[in-house]
Amino acid sequence: MERLKKMSLKKALFTIAFLNNAAALLLSALTFWGCMELSSAIAPQGIMLDVHSDPVVVTKLPGPTADQIKLAELVSVLQILLPMGIFTFALLFTASAFYRLKLKEPLETLSRGASRIIEGDLDFVVEARSRDELGQLCIAFETMRKALLENNRRLWRQAEERKRLNAAFSHNLRNPVTVLKGCAKLARQELLSGSMDTSQLSEHLGLMESYSGRIECYVETMSRVQKLEDIQPALAATDYHDLTRELAKNIRLMGSESGKELLFTAEPCSRSLLIDSSFLYQIVENLVSNALRFARSRIRISCSVREEMLVLSVRDDGCGFPVMVMKNGIRPFQKGEGEEEHFGMGLYTCMLLATRHGGTVTINPAPAFGPDLPGPDTPTGAQVLVTLKIT
Repeated sequence: MERLKKMSLKKALFTIAFLNNAAALLLSALTFWGCMELSSAIAPQGIMLDVHSDPVVVTKLPGPTADQIKLAELVSVLQILLPMGIFTFALLFTASAFYRLKLKEPLETLSRGASRIIEGDLDFVVEARSRDELGQLCIAFETMRKALLENNRRLWRQAEERKRLNAAFSHNLRNPVTVLKGCAKLARQELLSGSMDTSQLSEHLGLMESYSGRIECYVETMSRVQKLEDIQPALAATDYHDLTRELAKNIRLMGSESGKELLFTAEPCSRSLLIDSSFLYQIVENLVSNALRFARSRIRISCSVREEMLVLSVRDDGCGFPVMVMKNGIRPFQKGEGEEEHFGMGLYTCMLLATRHGGTVTINPAPAFGPDLPGPDTPTGAQVLVTLKIT
């Protein structure tokens, strides 16, 4: 049986048919001979010679009766029908044996596999139990299943990347819009109070124009990339003083309506930085936006240059990072309790941008503000430390 299972379909069918036909031929011959003997015994005819007597005695046998003749004729009919039945049975047995040995198991395997694929289940294995044509078909089916599974995984990854990209896009777009709204509101208040002069109006309009250009640039960048990891920095020489002055202005506008105290300090530096300022702005806006949600009353932002790196620290006096974030690290879509309206992409976006800029993002639980910045009596807050390569 095992040898038959290893044969090709054509060879197996020939072997089974040959063996069954040979057995049927032998059995038919025995049946034919047995029927002849039985017919002679039932209705003997002719004469009987006794060769042992001297002289030889010849005895004429009595003629068969009518019943004997009928029975003999029935045996003669069976003599023809039985071989035909034997060959018919051999044919049916050949088909049945060939199906059971060579077709049944692989067809059932392929049928089950097709049903599971139709149901969307690709977590199975199609085993090839033989090396014949159907075994090769099972191998091809398993190859197709693996290709479908890999394709589904790739589509799922693409969908997740698109989900992350859309979430990051929506999240990061909020911050410049918030600054624009704050700037517009501040300009209107100054206009209504009559304290706005031409220089202030020009400053507000310049800031609005700058942020409108940033939003346009950001939308164009996000429309080109397929995933967040595709974003690359566009490095340009930037004056450190101008950069920190712009940061201070943006931070002030972001916290203008929060009712919380934002303190920004920048250590003096006279050098020019090779940096993508849009990356820095997005990181600062994300971190300050997060700090505004969790801080109790105060947020401290500091900026400095250490050798080849720009170091940015954002620290608040809130409740600190959730245990899940400290345990798992920075991941997309991680949100604290009561944060359902947010995407959970702020820290993750900062980490990707910093990594692309040759830097790092580190999160730490921060002790309560020290004497240099007294704060509420809280045991811990949160601190995010960002480094960006500037050469």
